[in-house]
Amino acid sequence: MSHVSGRRLVVLALFACFGWACAPAASVPPTSPEPANSAVAPAPPEPVSPPSAALPAAPGAVPPPDSACLSLLEAPTAGACADRAAALEGLDAALGLEDPVGRDRALAALESCSEFERGLVRALRADLAPSGCGDVLVERTVSEGRLGPDVRDALVGLAMAARLSRMVGEPPALAPPYDKKRVLEFLSTTLGPWIRGQASAIHEIAVVGSKLSGYGRGVAAVEAGLADMRFVELARQVPIPPDINDAPDLKDAYFGALDQALEQRKARGRQAALAGLEVFAELGVLSDPRVDSARKLLSTLYRGHRIDALDGLMLSDLAPLETEQIAPRLATRLPTFYANKILAPTDATETKLLRGYLERGLPPNVKARLDASEVPAEVTFLHARALVELGQRYWRAQDFERAAILARKALASGTKRKNESELLSALGVSLAKGPKNAAVMMRFGPRLPPALERVEALDTLVKKGGPMAGAAAYDAAFLLELVPPRSNAQAYFNDVARRYRLAATLLKSPERKKRALDRAKNAADIAKAVPAAE
Repeated sequence: MSHVSGRRLVVLALFACFGWACAPAASVPPTSPEPANSAVAPAPPEPVSPPSAALPAAPGAVPPPDSACLSLLEAPTAGACADRAAALEGLDAALGLEDPVGRDRALAALESCSEFERGLVRALRADLAPSGCGDVLVERTVSEGRLGPDVRDALVGLAMAARLSRMVGEPPALAPPYDKKRVLEFLSTTLGPWIRGQASAIHEIAVVGSKLSGYGRGVAAVEAGLADMRFVELARQVPIPPDINDAPDLKDAYFGALDQALEQRKARGRQAALAGLEVFAELGVLSDPRVDSARKLLSTLYRGHRIDALDGLMLSDLAPLETEQIAPRLATRLPTFYANKILAPTDATETKLLRGYLERGLPPNVKARLDASEVPAEVTFLHARALVELGQRYWRAQDFERAAILARKALASGTKRKNESELLSALGVSLAKGPKNAAVMMRFGPRLPPALERVEALDTLVKKGGPMAGAAAYDAAFLLELVPPRSNAQAYFNDVARRYRLAATLLKSPERKKRALDRAKNAADIAKAVPAAE
């Protein structure tokens, strides 16, 4: 066998090692949560499900949870929850604790409160517990049964998410030297079997998650996507023998073929992450670590498909939070799924509470209440603002379209936030013709849809002047920068730079002025770097 043929054999062996890593995994198609109940329900509903099956056993390749997770199962002290007010005070106090252990013990004491739906506080504990502990916490609760379907699915989803978070962690390592014989033996006897076991376990867990609905489906989908992406990173870090690493032709061929071999798993990771994000979008989630992780994953691996591209839009500053009352305080502390089930939706017509919701998300029951009621103009403004922020997170054209309608309604109702409402309306109009959602946006490739060039409403606001003219000029330039032309790019980016400089003259905040000037310089540099139109 020739020396070159021997090196190619090593390349083939390296890819054979990843054969199982690229095997089909369970898809997690998008789903929508069940319709929200907009009725006031301070007391939990009656249990609606019969005793449930036990939590599926973890596949053998799933690493065990950290021993510290077992301490979460210690018997809690009895909580003081004689009535709903006392239960909410206890919940607020628990969530206000910075120490994770102390917070968990305080939440555990509230599990027996009849004011909270059965299993809901246990789900919250699993959500806030250290990563990888969720299945330890929920196992007994799931098997007890008599849980509401959405709570049971949340518990199972959190358990699957915990198991997935422990997958593809520290792989077996090969110490140098990386000669051909040692690498091949390591791949066939150690790393290969480990990879196949991890891939099989992820597939099995993803199947369970794909059968859930609502929040449970969302958290499991995101973690499945993250696990798939860890596989991609692992494959890129596998040591290769020096006779391949030192041969540019073979090295280039190896990494080119590796990228192709991993594309299927990257696509599945993307699909799972997008499916999870769709669930979170339907639930109205604005701020959540899993949303952040999914968006970071997608933006890192698909740099030309920037799901975070709209984060840089310039909006008005919100009024300061007022959290003297317990409900607004809880709205800022509770993850959106739990706020939807614990806080009464009728209170959403209060400006202070709705402002609190904007810190974490707009729960479905609150949104339904706002859509079905005549509310004060300031509440309508905050509703529009929440929808613009949801559109930023998830690229949902329907949110921008609805935000524009609500902003105009707030203006017609005489809102005190007139200038801010005009900016929301202009942004909504400019973005309503964009992608339907993040999945559609990512199919456009590096070029975003040209509909984002429609910034006439923002330009009109700039010409009108007023406190939001600077932000409108900035946002118009920002959107145009996202959709560069296929020709005459030099003139295009010179115009973008001009728009940013105009924004800088109109903005009052030094920090915002600097943002505009920095982007103006960047656009001008791009204009210099591209050829002039013929």
